[in-house]
Amino acid sequence: MTIAEEKIRNYPFEPFRGDLPDELLDMVRTQPVSRVRLPDGRVVWLVVGYDEAATVLADPRFTRHGRPEAGSCEQAGEPIAARTDPAAGCPVRARDLSMDGKPHTDLRRLAARAFTARRIEAYRPRVQAITDRLIDDMVATGQPADLVSGLVVPLPAMVVCEVLGVPVADRDKFAAWGNALLALTAHGMADTARADAELREYLTERLAEKRVNPGEDLLSSWIAAQTGSDELTDTEIVGLAIAVLIGGREISSTSAGIRALFQNPEALARLHADPVLLPAAVEEILRYTSVSPMFLVQTVTEELELGGVAMRAGDGVMAVPWAANRHPAPFPEPAEFNLDRLQNPHLTFGLGPHFCLGAALGRLQVEIAIGTLLRRLPNLAPAVPLDELPWRDERINCGLAEFPVTW
Repeated sequence: MTIAEEKIRNYPFEPFRGDLPDELLDMVRTQPVSRVRLPDGRVVWLVVGYDEAATVLADPRFTRHGRPEAGSCEQAGEPIAARTDPAAGCPVRARDLSMDGKPHTDLRRLAARAFTARRIEAYRPRVQAITDRLIDDMVATGQPADLVSGLVVPLPAMVVCEVLGVPVADRDKFAAWGNALLALTAHGMADTARADAELREYLTERLAEKRVNPGEDLLSSWIAAQTGSDELTDTEIVGLAIAVLIGGREISSTSAGIRALFQNPEALARLHADPVLLPAAVEEILRYTSVSPMFLVQTVTEELELGGVAMRAGDGVMAVPWAANRHPAPFPEPAEFNLDRLQNPHLTFGLGPHFCLGAALGRLQVEIAIGTLLRRLPNLAPAVPLDELPWRDERINCGLAEFPVTW
């Protein structure tokens, strides 16, 4: 049966309520590649098998970035950098993290000079202090308290503002811009373009301020890296800052992880008894939980075959890491929440050249948030049945809307 003849199903198959549907998890083994229609109307290949998803995430034949037409200086609507390509005689399109090949490699190398593991680990005391203060406020407010509004949303927002060196008071602006950029129907929408333009203008203004009054933050460090022929341009710094802001605006793995621990009381009891298990618990939370049925859409660059399916250049492909993380080959008994997995090669932060630049910061926050909650509130419990928790389903990163808890 050809694609034109088969019925293309709408995706997601059902509203997201914290767990991927059994039908989709069965497809991880039986139908790793299929054709679906997304909420924004695009028809794409849905990829849920582990090997197939790993290929999409790491293979250069699947790109996150459109290609400029031959002979053109840039793609329409794409920002350009303040550099000129002598061979082409026109401005060079700004590098961003969605690019492939040398432009992406060079940008990550320059970005990573300031975004080092040592720098991220140095934020641990500050992340811990913010977490403690937020939990203090929750306790002072009284029971039940909402874990989402009390901790899950404000913690990463405050941390990422501090890391970048932008005012924490502006985090509501970031939330509004982020909601527009991550909406399920964001592709090609005017509201999305407007939010992107406003966010870029805001960050450009912050760069001008940092040049006058630099600090110990990422923006200041990236400005300091503007030396030599391979320098970061302002446009590229703004793009990096947007990636950090959007990627770190709300870490739903914290609330999803607490939910998973409530669903698995034996694992919760072991974690209370032996906090040394916390890093392993974080990795299993990242593998086991799902924050959305969606992920970014990539583009096929040449004719190829994946999972026994022929794809054409220009086809859209959406690999879903949280589904692939339930494949039995790399994860024996994948439906079990297991703190003793010796190998946990989950795809939650991606794979290959596009592995998430902020993965270490994300892990740090999940570890501190969950570890501090369990240490300070040892009787933490859900205030409502877990199947009654409300989920957001209007954006790519769904997450819980509320999570009432007692202690």
